[in-house]
Amino acid sequence: MIALAEPSLVARWHRRFSRSHRNRVQPRPLAALGYLTNGPTVSGLIEVENLVLVVLHDEPQAARRPALRLAGFSGARLPWGVHWGGPDQSRFFKDLLFRPVPQARGQRLDVTRTRLLELALQLDRQLEMHARYPGLIHQPRIQLPRLWAGFRGSYATCVTGDGPELALHCRRTKRPASRLLQEAQRMYEGLAIYPLEWVSHHWPDMVAVFADLGRLPRRQVFPLRRLPDDLQGFQGAADFDLYYSRFRRCGDHLPEGQTQGEQLSATA
Repeated sequence: MIALAEPSLVARWHRRFSRSHRNRVQPRPLAALGYLTNGPTVSGLIEVENLVLVVLHDEPQAARRPALRLAGFSGARLPWGVHWGGPDQSRFFKDLLFRPVPQARGQRLDVTRTRLLELALQLDRQLEMHARYPGLIHQPRIQLPRLWAGFRGSYATCVTGDGPELALHCRRTKRPASRLLQEAQRMYEGLAIYPLEWVSHHWPDMVAVFADLGRLPRRQVFPLRRLPDDLQGFQGAADFDLYYSRFRRCGDHLPEGQTQGEQLSATA
């Protein structure tokens, strides 16, 4: 027997996506980011493979109304750090304007996925509030979780710090790298953990890489002026692509380097 979403949750979707909302022509120049976890979170930390970043934004479509794009991406460890998103790490690709139904496929949400539907409604509420009151926007760009590299305790004495991020921190604090690394070390589930961007050169000996949710906003809104540029980039020892997905069709892509406003003009 299929357990449907709570009536209040389904009713919220219907109230939220009235005709006026669904017929939006001008995309909001904003994106919202939240996350879902697929495993235990201990002391605010979770392995990157068990964290799904969820992004919501208006996306122009050729000759039709903008989609309300809801997409999810996980992380993967690489020799130099972590890669978030892209086709290989895409988990779902939805249009929130399509009415959710049980056992939905394609771009329509399944109403039985209540955690995702709840998060999507919260993110859209944040988008609408920030669109109405631009003064609320204080975040210039997307914020990704801080990353920690975990090593077995027996290897901790071999860990050394390196990299431009650590060098910059040394100059700012006027303290040596060895001291900063010692002060940053934490013990977690029997592992010694350090900021990933300081120790990424030790990648062959890492047992796990963790995302720090304690410092990550549960919901964040940031400017989105160019697609896909503002959903791609680098932060510390991580790069991210929260636009390209294995679920996209050729017609779902904006022309290279084109802004949302230019796309609307071209299809008017």
